[in-house]
Amino acid sequence: MKRIFIILICLLIASPAFAGKPKKSPLYKLQKQLGNGEMVSLPSYSSTSFIGIHKGWYKESPITIEALLTLPPGDGPFPVLVITHSSGGPLEFAADWLEFMRDQQKPLLDMGIGTFYLDNFSARGVKDTYRDQSTVTLFSAYIDSFMALEFLANHPKVNKKKIGITGYSRGGNNSLMIQEKKIRDALVDKSLYFAAAQPRSPECYAAAMFENPTPIPETKVWLVHGGADDYTLPGPCVEYGKKVKANGGDIKIDIREGWYHLFTGNYEPEKSPALIFHRCPPVYSKDNGQWDDEAVNYIIKHGPFESREDFELAQKEDPRAAWKGMFKAMKKAKCIDKGVTEGGNHGKEFMPEYLKFWKDNLL
Repeated sequence: MKRIFIILICLLIASPAFAGKPKKSPLYKLQKQLGNGEMVSLPSYSSTSFIGIHKGWYKESPITIEALLTLPPGDGPFPVLVITHSSGGPLEFAADWLEFMRDQQKPLLDMGIGTFYLDNFSARGVKDTYRDQSTVTLFSAYIDSFMALEFLANHPKVNKKKIGITGYSRGGNNSLMIQEKKIRDALVDKSLYFAAAQPRSPECYAAAMFENPTPIPETKVWLVHGGADDYTLPGPCVEYGKKVKANGGDIKIDIREGWYHLFTGNYEPEKSPALIFHRCPPVYSKDNGQWDDEAVNYIIKHGPFESREDFELAQKEDPRAAWKGMFKAMKKAKCIDKGVTEGGNHGKEFMPEYLKFWKDNLL
């Protein structure tokens, strides 16, 4: 199984205007495979970065996204697990190389936990983003996660205090950043929160996470990362976890030695010609959403932008130009490398402790 994933620093600056014609969601195929569930629609928005959320610009880009909701029999209220996808898109929910995504549902339902498979891409006209992360931003996906929380919290059969979220890679970012107050408080009622989150292999180096995280203390996070992951490096996540814990967050960072990226994929480790930017400067967000000085100055030095103001204006008004300018800067600086390892066939091994985490924290 050969796939090409490209993690770009530019994954944060896409414009909602780039969204194409909505596609039919692969969740309909998943619904047939699972033999259960109800397709639901919920309102959401898109944003280029946290600045758009912070200033309220996201409200100018409304969109309707879809999810597959399955609840246990009975009247409830039931806990629910939101399941998010990676850059590979919602097709991976139904993929034969990632059985873990489907295998978790039956034991969860048997325990009395509902599932909510969330599609971040199809409504935006996107199939996947590993060839171009600029087509759907991470911050748009974060908005989707909180809109899912709000939707489920208002569902009469859902226990709003027992909602969890999980995912790997980009989905790992989705299920890590929901612990951030600055994003939650700008989008939904401050009384809402995810009870627990289980991110796997998120990108913590170039994803514009906050220099000063302000975690939601009620959200318990268990982040699992492969120690051999050369795609989304575990070290930056360890350091980010220390910041979150120091600021009052409930987080555990679990590094599995010898495991690679996508360790739940049901195939042995294999090489992938992915582009990686580990030798480029890290990207962090300030409280107001601006990027850190090191990253911006590096882009200005090697790219076509004359100043921070010039770069940020491009982010807002012409994100495609900002994307091209950043990539040009990284290429000129020769900080881009190629080639990673992913896979590992650890899904069945990981499943029992994964299910126990939800039993302990959602029931």
